[in-house]
Amino acid sequence: MPIRLSFICHARTEAQRLGRFPQDEPAESKSLEKAGQLATVLKKPVRILCAPETRTLQTAHALGSEIEIVPALEEYDFGDWRGQSLSDLQESTPQALADWLSNPYAAPHHGESVQDLCLRVGAWLDEFREEGHFAVVTHPFVIRAAILHALAASTASFNLIDIEPLAVVDLRFNERWRLRF
Repeated sequence: MPIRLSFICHARTEAQRLGRFPQDEPAESKSLEKAGQLATVLKKPVRILCAPETRTLQTAHALGSEIEIVPALEEYDFGDWRGQSLSDLQESTPQALADWLSNPYAAPHHGESVQDLCLRVGAWLDEFREEGHFAVVTHPFVIRAAILHALAASTASFNLIDIEPLAVVDLRFNERWRLRF
């Protein structure tokens, strides 16, 4: 039996609505109501794998079922930029922001580089071999990294992918990862 991972982006947060880099904030209640409706689309996954942050746990609980926290799925480390908006950073540190947006190896914010995130998520995917269907509730950056890994694509493509709140991305493994729509 192949592996099916249904990556689900957590419910919308105030930081997303305001265009700010996240902190460990809760999801908005209206978006959590919509998350509960996803359970019917998922067709009973074996269990839910979840990042440890508040908004992912709230989304996972809205889906129901057994939840397992997976540290490799935790949010990208935005370092000093947590809570700030892109426009704030364009004013205060425009060169650092430009470097980060154009160079996946850059981490001028004292956080994680995109390359490091992609290596973390890719290593987790490479080690995951439990058969069945799993819901994976995590963050937009983590889902981007999973997509790039499945496609064996360059981290230079990272910022070309948009993941909306409650988006579902399916990856299947049968000798290799495949992106399935």
